[in-house]
Amino acid sequence: MTRDDPEDVAASPGSPRVPRQGEDQASGDLQVPGDLREPEDVQAPDENQVPDDIQASGERDAPPVGRARQVAGAVTAAVRAVRHWVGRSARTGRGRALLAAVTAVALAIPSVIGFLLVSASDDGGGVPERVASIGVMARLSGASADAGSSVRNAVTLAVEEANRDGTVPGWKLEVVANDDLSRPDGGAAGADLFADDERMIGVVGPLSSSVAMVSLDRLGEAGLPVISPSNAEPTLTERPEDPDDRPYPTYFRLSGTDEQLSAVAADYAVHTLGRSRISVVDGSPDYGMITLAERFARDAREAGATVPAVHRVDGRSTDDEIEQTARAIRDEAPDLVYLATGAAFAGELRQAFADEGVSVQVLGADGLLSHDYVERAKSLADGDVITDLSVPASQLPSAGAFVAAYTKRFGAPEGLGNLLPDGSSAGSASESGSTAQNSQNSQNSQNSQNSQNSQTGQSGQSGGSETATPQGKVQPSADTRSNQRRGDGAADGAAASSSGSSDLSEQERAVQRSRDAELAVLRADAIPPVAAYAYDAARALIRAAAAVLPGRTEVTKAARAAVVDAVGAGEYAGVTGPIAFDARGDLRSPRVALYSVLAERFVPLQVEAGG
Repeated sequence: MTRDDPEDVAASPGSPRVPRQGEDQASGDLQVPGDLREPEDVQAPDENQVPDDIQASGERDAPPVGRARQVAGAVTAAVRAVRHWVGRSARTGRGRALLAAVTAVALAIPSVIGFLLVSASDDGGGVPERVASIGVMARLSGASADAGSSVRNAVTLAVEEANRDGTVPGWKLEVVANDDLSRPDGGAAGADLFADDERMIGVVGPLSSSVAMVSLDRLGEAGLPVISPSNAEPTLTERPEDPDDRPYPTYFRLSGTDEQLSAVAADYAVHTLGRSRISVVDGSPDYGMITLAERFARDAREAGATVPAVHRVDGRSTDDEIEQTARAIRDEAPDLVYLATGAAFAGELRQAFADEGVSVQVLGADGLLSHDYVERAKSLADGDVITDLSVPASQLPSAGAFVAAYTKRFGAPEGLGNLLPDGSSAGSASESGSTAQNSQNSQNSQNSQNSQNSQTGQSGQSGGSETATPQGKVQPSADTRSNQRRGDGAADGAAASSSGSSDLSEQERAVQRSRDAELAVLRADAIPPVAAYAYDAARALIRAAAAVLPGRTEVTKAARAAVVDAVGAGEYAGVTGPIAFDARGDLRSPRVALYSVLAERFVPLQVEAGG
């Protein structure tokens, strides 16, 4: 999921965050890109619109339907005249023959008239298709736009598949994407854009809870169903003062909440990692309620750990704040640090820990699940554990076809082979035996080192510092991971790569198959996890539209209300798991994923039930 960046939230004058004493609210000019329609379609003709030629001259040619009726009337009159003439000649054999011929023509006239009317009504273009829009509200620009772009791609993929298959008869679907900048003011502008779009039937997004809190009222007033793939703020579906009250009746989400995320993280820290003294750094947006870090501190204490303090930070990566926080944590001497901040701040704080001589493992919230974190922390982050409410595609049994379709449509990142444990690029089955053997030796060496780290509870880091690993789960063997996670579409390259050469020994072919399976996992996990959830959100809207729109001529507020009802009542098997919502709009079976950092990438560890 996408965690709100404190700097983005603070930069917005529309933020619900209450500034602390002495803090100024920065603001920036909002630049919301124009209406992005994918693909561009011609709107269905408006029967009530007055053509320009009439407005200019007051005259026009007869419309197509009128011309057809004129032709049909002329044909009918001609037939009547001929029959009158034939009637006068019916006494002769020739007259009776003509009468029979005219009768046959007359019987065919209704079919001819019907054909003329249908052909004229669409003016030669076939039966007109009506257009309905699905909105995407996400961050599409800036340093953290990867997740938002993947959401737009996933929704586009679902819409293209629906149009190809004719899922909504008589209707063509389109995607309208809006860059909300991950800021409340951007979300407010996007909500206005979507609410005013007469063709809009639903919205996928927003990704950040701060954007949701300022946009859902406007979208709800328009009756638009909204399905977020990643919002985690619990109060979006339940008011603390009245748990039975649903704040936004048209809103649904496919992720769990911060309550579930903090509970799983605290349990893992205390009972799996065995930590007993945990420092907490809180850079989460403050909505005037309990933050994610405060929830974790509460849950960790209830599990038996000591939490000396919760360090509230602004999170704008200022040197003074980073240094002060690092020194404060050094003085607390924890055996674990929980970070609920943005990725950039966390990466720089990780470096500051090393400068202060602090050798400690980090357990991070989902804001750290970003390349910004590992690029700044480098090898210091190895062994850190990150929690997230989105399960990666490699851990989803039903994601194979989605991964294959997404990669075919939008491409896969280059250089995936360089992320293999031996650091080499992906090779084909025709590689030399020495290369394959080197790969096997490298893999065995890596697994051996991980096994040793598991036994000691330590992981080597640069500068001689050591950080405990999550009990040997940093790097599962390639064979184990491929058996657990090889999907029906994610491993397409494996068979093609390993089927080629008879020059390789059985051991070398096994090594190649292992490498190919590892590449398939990397290919699946190169897609941001939130994309699969956005794909399921779009499919939920499309399924509801297929039950509501056929037979209708336009998207009315009543149609939107029917789509909301259909989404809430629907149940189906999605890419991410069973899709079904409870009475508040929450997913019935949310899950939490845990990752470990290894060599600047995130390796899935395990998935826990979040309910």
